[in-house]
Amino acid sequence: MKKIILLFIPFLLTQCAVIKPGEVGIKQRLGKLKGEPLTSGIIGFNPFLARVVRTSTQTNNLLLTLNLPSKEGLSVQADISILYHIDESKFKQLLTRYGKNYEPIITAIFRSASSDICAQYFAKDMHSGKRSDIESAIYKKMTENLRAVE
Repeated sequence: MKKIILLFIPFLLTQCAVIKPGEVGIKQRLGKLKGEPLTSGIIGFNPFLARVVRTSTQTNNLLLTLNLPSKEGLSVQADISILYHIDESKFKQLLTRYGKNYEPIITAIFRSASSDICAQYFAKDMHSGKRSDIESAIYKKMTENLRAVE
């Protein structure tokens, strides 16, 4: 009986986490990230010393309502969706630099990029055929700003 109990002690000190498809996870032991991010499967860890940090790699949608400046100095209210996803290979770097709460950083970078670009256009252009040009310019500016943050 004692031998059976001794055999089960390691199992009592071990816990498993399942990384589902569409997620990425990494083991955090005593505050330090260990190993490479895992995309799906089972991760075994000691629940007293470690935990598994995970997030979705699927496309996420951030909804914003912004007052954007125009070239003539007017303020144009815009409802905007930002579609983004986490690159699995950069998840460890993202957690190290920004922690699990990275959406405010994306929002701040987008606000800056959209204000810079919209200030170059007239208010009427934001609701006309130039809208796709504005979207492309914001995307390009935001990509540059995000690379600068890396």
